[in-house]
Amino acid sequence: MAERLTAQEELTVEEFFTELKNREQPNVVLVSQNTAVKFLIARKFDVSRAIDLFQAYKNTRLKEGIYNINPDEEPLRSELLSGKFTVLPGRDAKGAALALFTARLHRPDVTTHKAVLQAIIYQLDRAIERVETQRNGLIFIYDMTSSTYGNFDYELCVKILNLLKGAFPARLKCVFIVSSPLWFRAPFAVLRLFVREKLRERVCTVKAHELANHIPMESLPEHLGGSSKYSHVAWIQACVNSTQGQQKGDCMDNLFHSYTLEQNPVSDGLNSNCSPQTVTDNTQQQHNHYLENRTSNFHADPSSLGNLQNWNGSVVTVNYDGADIDSSVNTNGRKPPPQSETPPDTPLHKHASEELAVPPLPQKSRPLPTVMEMSIHLPEDGGLHIQELVQHIKRKKKKGIYQEYEEIRKEPPSGTFDYSKKPYNQIKNRYSDVLCLDQSRVKLNLVDDDDDETSDYINASFMDGYKRKNAYIAAQGPLPKTFVDFWRMVWEQKVLIIVMTTRVVERGRIKCGQYWPLEVGQTEEYGQFLIRNIHIEMFQDFKLSHLEVYNKETGESRDVAHYLYMSWPDFGVPKSASAMLDFRSQVKQHQEAALQAFGSEWTGPPGGPPIVVHCSAGIGRTGTFCTLDICLSRLEDIGTVDVNQTVKRMRTQRAFSIQTWDQYYFCYMAVLEYAQRKGLLAPVEWSDSDLETDSE
Repeated sequence: MAERLTAQEELTVEEFFTELKNREQPNVVLVSQNTAVKFLIARKFDVSRAIDLFQAYKNTRLKEGIYNINPDEEPLRSELLSGKFTVLPGRDAKGAALALFTARLHRPDVTTHKAVLQAIIYQLDRAIERVETQRNGLIFIYDMTSSTYGNFDYELCVKILNLLKGAFPARLKCVFIVSSPLWFRAPFAVLRLFVREKLRERVCTVKAHELANHIPMESLPEHLGGSSKYSHVAWIQACVNSTQGQQKGDCMDNLFHSYTLEQNPVSDGLNSNCSPQTVTDNTQQQHNHYLENRTSNFHADPSSLGNLQNWNGSVVTVNYDGADIDSSVNTNGRKPPPQSETPPDTPLHKHASEELAVPPLPQKSRPLPTVMEMSIHLPEDGGLHIQELVQHIKRKKKKGIYQEYEEIRKEPPSGTFDYSKKPYNQIKNRYSDVLCLDQSRVKLNLVDDDDDETSDYINASFMDGYKRKNAYIAAQGPLPKTFVDFWRMVWEQKVLIIVMTTRVVERGRIKCGQYWPLEVGQTEEYGQFLIRNIHIEMFQDFKLSHLEVYNKETGESRDVAHYLYMSWPDFGVPKSASAMLDFRSQVKQHQEAALQAFGSEWTGPPGGPPIVVHCSAGIGRTGTFCTLDICLSRLEDIGTVDVNQTVKRMRTQRAFSIQTWDQYYFCYMAVLEYAQRKGLLAPVEWSDSDLETDSE
């Protein structure tokens, strides 16, 4: 034992064994004293609670089929080398160990839950060998930076949290979720709700640079705002070295083997970290060869690992460029936080296994949580990868893409416009031929004490986003007579973002009414609502007005962001999508932050309230913005795009969305420009023939 037990604690250990024998197999010692102490310390030497924890841990492993853990066999070996999960060298200020799960390295389409959980259990078993960790607990960091939908695995996250919270012999002190722009979108919000329900005050969602407010910088990796340069491969080698001269496996193997084979053979030898005992494990021969030199197999530099077999000591020395450095002394003269049982900071060697680049986007869609309403924009067969998209455009040329749109344009609307055509509603339509489909129109609450049955009508339609129901409200530019209705809709739907893609006046024509106060400090009254302009931010291509919406009837107020995109040309479409891509990114980031600030007031779908998107008619530029957002979200998720199918589906909810050939073609080119930005595609050279059309 690393720490002597008191006489009372020794008696408690005996009570643990007695109770365990009564519940399991009376004639066989199934776990070692070290293992028993781990479970007892995790429950403050309360025997009954420690036994319950033991049972929960056992049941979790049996349920997942994790009976024997052999790090030299696939797929576990590849999981261990992936760097997906690791234990960091440093600790927090109170001595808790730090475990890091890097979401961007997880590929749900090429691995299994069992393999990932095996890798986590194998490493944590080594991490909690020290009583310091058993007593001070563990901090789990779930790093989502640079991750995509394709890296997300909701069910696996739930299993990991359940394991750490209630079925592992170490106290889970806190979970830090390092957020990304995706975290507040479905289905990530579903996981966020689950985490909060399970862990309550022990979960904290932060941005990468904010982690240093909770954990010493010396203990954090550089990409999370710290100064630690850890080596995952060195940590895995340290795990191997820590058990050299002993049998591999873990102290639970005896129990699991007896469950799986329903027999109790007796063999000689010791289980991992166990005292002499009667065992039922048959893994000795399997693991004997693992005691050979594994350094070359794990691609680690032997010179950097010379002292790592003592990784669970209080002071470890490692050679840096020929100089011995005491890890208890920081180079800047400050004493670092207490070190965990992981290896000290070691030089990063450029071996293949350590070059853990972000994997390519997966090609399979992840299943949606069952609590979500299904969107019409779900990936199906027919999508194109980026290189296939380039070839599609080059093969069809601009003329062919135009013809592709023409086939869509010829299709009649799938639905009726009866309510928009009623005489008392026609005056609320900006254009007589741009109407709302009955099945997707936004219905306002009927005004009290008003016999006018038209009070629930506004020319606006719900539209789905990628894997998200009612992500947008596509609306016409408000008319003076509909200003009050517009703000009623914003209030009733709890809208946080308004995206306006037209200017009020273009080419001398009024395209939209001035429905919000234009100047800072100005307040306008629209029915029961007072709209005040709090602050304006000017950007190169758009203007952001921070509005306060006050409901005089309820006394409540809300903040609404009004984005006015000003760089759409008077004729045609932009020559480059760069400004529109920046605009989309700003809108999405603001939506995530606003949803977080909204807090418990939002009880609807995980993605948050819909974004209102409008131009003049609510079909051209509005449809272009939404098409681009859906296509790029799919690209971020599974690496494919289907512009044609996206537009077809969108028009079933907002008829005539994407109004011109140029807007349709712009969506194709914007996707390519985005892919080039993200490094998914090299710059494309176009020949003159690729861009020819009959109209040119």
